[in-house]
Amino acid sequence: MKAGDYCTGMESYALAFQQGDEKALAFFYSQFHPALALYAYRLLENRSIAEEIASEAFVKIWKMHWKLNNYHAIQGYLYKTVRRDSMRTLKQERKRTEILKEAQLPVATNDTPFENLVRSEVYRIIHSALKDISPGNRKVLTMHYLDGKTTGEIARELHLSPSTIKTQKTKGLEALRKTLLRPMFMLIYLLLKIFLPSQ
Repeated sequence: MKAGDYCTGMESYALAFQQGDEKALAFFYSQFHPALALYAYRLLENRSIAEEIASEAFVKIWKMHWKLNNYHAIQGYLYKTVRRDSMRTLKQERKRTEILKEAQLPVATNDTPFENLVRSEVYRIIHSALKDISPGNRKVLTMHYLDGKTTGEIARELHLSPSTIKTQKTKGLEALRKTLLRPMFMLIYLLLKIFLPSQ
């Protein structure tokens, strides 16, 4: 996919979202919900609450869809909402803990909000990019990098030769690099928008 086509596609979904198209809402949900839930989980260390906060962010954004007129605005709003609601939940939990006089506060993560957001967005970008490469190459990359399997193990499971697995891995990585180039630039833009003060 060319960079121009990628941008045009994203902005067309953003325009449809602004106009109240529920299919566009479903598109952004599929694009961002897994990464948003991971972002919240890294802050809260509670998977069910993280999932709830991520889902609630889409309810909130839908109530004001006409105010958001581009892809970056939607992306930024979702992350800011999840970050704000996660921090609010943390404060409430700490207050409840103090009231109950428990011996220990919830364990805090050493990662900063910035690091959590980067990790979540990279996860989302890679997860999305894997959909755009051939099924065979995608299967090999997933088994190797996500499941931690060796070339020999993959070859046995897929009934292919090790050389074929190596070739598919090489081709898959090359396709993945091309697919990831544009989204990574978009990630840098998002980080600058969220973490640098407005001029």
